[in-house]
Amino acid sequence: MFQLLRRGWASSLVALLLCAVVLPAQARVIPDLYEVVEAVPSRGATDRADASSRGLEQVFVRVTGDADIGSNPQLKPLLAAARQYVQSYRYESEDNQLYLHLSYDPQAVAEQVHKLQLPMWPNNRPATLVWLAVDSLRDGRSALSENDSPELYAALDGIAMQRGLPVDFPVMDANDRGKMPLGNLWAQDEQAAERAAVRYRPDATLMGRLLEISDNRWQANWLLIQGGRSYAFDASGDSMEQVAMRGIDEAANVLAQRYAVRPDNGGGQQSAVVVEISGVDSFAAYTAASSYLQGLAQVSAAELLSVDRDRLRFALTTAAPLPRLRDALALNRKLHQRADEGPIDLSGYRAPAGSAQNPLSYDWH
Repeated sequence: MFQLLRRGWASSLVALLLCAVVLPAQARVIPDLYEVVEAVPSRGATDRADASSRGLEQVFVRVTGDADIGSNPQLKPLLAAARQYVQSYRYESEDNQLYLHLSYDPQAVAEQVHKLQLPMWPNNRPATLVWLAVDSLRDGRSALSENDSPELYAALDGIAMQRGLPVDFPVMDANDRGKMPLGNLWAQDEQAAERAAVRYRPDATLMGRLLEISDNRWQANWLLIQGGRSYAFDASGDSMEQVAMRGIDEAANVLAQRYAVRPDNGGGQQSAVVVEISGVDSFAAYTAASSYLQGLAQVSAAELLSVDRDRLRFALTTAAPLPRLRDALALNRKLHQRADEGPIDLSGYRAPAGSAQNPLSYDWH
């Protein structure tokens, strides 16, 4: 099944690469949030309807970032009528198992998200690099790699696809092991993680240490590093795969909480935030910067206020709190935030960040 999922993502990735010349360097865009593969016992209408309902629930999990959205009573009528949201479907067999590929209508789903006042996690998401170390009763402590544990990594790929979280795994060659020695990985050394991540340029780093406590009992400690912040969480379970998958799941929860657009942001009050971008020295750069700002889910409008040589000023209309807007802007790797440099008058007053007197300042690279 994971091969089928990977195949679907690969075809979508080709389309993404064709568009790469116009997309700004940014966190990874997930192209297939509305594509689901479900195992089914037959081609019958009842089994297809059941699979359509399960698939639509998974789409809502991906789109909202809420792993428990299926328990929302508002969603039950939609799941019961899931076939109305299916754009297309096809069957495929692999290893004597029948799979149903389902494609859902993005616009129809988005309309329901808006109607039900649910959060919306934009498809521009932090690419997450996952490092794993294990301490088992039989083999002791070691760093894990995809080549050594293909079934485990296939399971991690699967849960990441279910949550719509783009993940990568280090190749764990001599370069990686030199920059991230086992001791540093087990200690969840943030400085070592920063050095080792240069090769992969992730938006987030997730480090997990998986400890076998006794037969059929595992404990995991996780550290997620993203956007200058660190989040620690634990997991326990009956197998190494279980606690590893829970790490990916919780990382998705944390990132969705940080980046999802919520209907109650700012109490629904729109405000204007002034953003200044320096280093925009060509029409192509201007087009890329303008398109990125206008495409942000947190922004309802982006108006160009002024142009001064290579410096642009935009007024962004948004209901998102300033920290959330900054988080969204930080996902574009071409934008490098400057330190707050707003002038201070004789009374010690500094204009609010994002105002015309103290705009959010970025360099474009």
